Amino acid sequence: MGLISVFISILAIAFALLIGAILMALADINPWEAYSYLLKSSFRNRYGFGETLTRFIPLLFSALSFAVAHKSGFFNVGAEGQLLMGAVGAVLVGAYLQGLPPVLHITLSILAGILFGAIWAGIAGLLKLAFGSNELINTMMLNYVALLFVEFLIHGPLKPADSYLYVSAEVLPSAKLPNIFPRTPLHLGLIISLVVVAGVFYLIYRTPLGYQMRTVGANIRAASYAGINIVRVTIAALIMTGGLAGMGGAIELLGAQFKVVEGFSSGYGYDGIGVAVMGRYNPVGIVLATLLFAIIRVGTGAMQRGAGVPFPLLNVLQGLIIIFVIASGYLTNKLTEAVVGGRA
Repeated sequence: MGLISVFISILAIAFALLIGAILMALADINPWEAYSYLLKSSFRNRYGFGETLTRFIPLLFSALSFAVAHKSGFFNVGAEGQLLMGAVGAVLVGAYLQGLPPVLHITLSILAGILFGAIWAGIAGLLKLAFGSNELINTMMLNYVALLFVEFLIHGPLKPADSYLYVSAEVLPSAKLPNIFPRTPLHLGLIISLVVVAGVFYLIYRTPLGYQMRTVGANIRAASYAGINIVRVTIAALIMTGGLAGMGGAIELLGAQFKVVEGFSSGYGYDGIGVAVMGRYNPVGIVLATLLFAIIRVGTGAMQRGAGVPFPLLNVLQGLIIIFVIASGYLTNKLTEAVVGGRA
């Protein structure tokens, strides 16, 4: 069924693109020209390819954050805020802690990002454990709190005295991630992100803690009867889900943007939810879905500039791809059940 699942997903994407082409034609836009800009912007030249992989990195961390939370029974839609707080933690260490060798400075900055992201997720977790509050609402509201808090910081405490712009101080050269693809913005964060993917899914599927997290996520009552410490597992899941999003923010800061600005994230945390769902919470699926979203992020800008595709229509196209890929997953599950049932 693996090849069939891939084939159905490809058909779903093709169908979404077909509907998008029809909508563009109705808007008097040449869809073939628009889609050529989508592909050329990511693969035609060296810079576009590097830019696509650079966008891939924070998207991947956000998707991993949501996937880990989902597997653990914690509905975390707060990766956007956790990513922002991770960037704040990283800039505090990366811009203000001086005299450190690069390896140590980068490591401490990333750890600060992980810590800040985990703490931000922990607020929602504490409210759930102590008062039974709905984590969906809490994590969503914390996104807005984080956004406003970051605006406060860059308008005041973190704004350099000699700057006329509302930004934080820039991280020191010793805290910047090295470039790995000359003449492009692609940095070491790509390799780090792929290593983290492998590590996270090894933990989830190959360790006792991962088994406990998946058991709690599947049926919390059965997990309690089995003697699993629900509080301990929930705390571990919170640290992981918030820490991953915070790490994404830290690496985006240290590798690409170097300072915290308004619009720092541009929706990576929200897109990560769609990526995780499209990837069906599977490591290979998440990596492929993240790459697709990164191509769309870079390509839609080129479609808007080159072919005049309006931004709302681009959002519709992205939404269509998500909807049809999710629907293809439902169809694949039904086919699997039919095949298994027929063999039985």
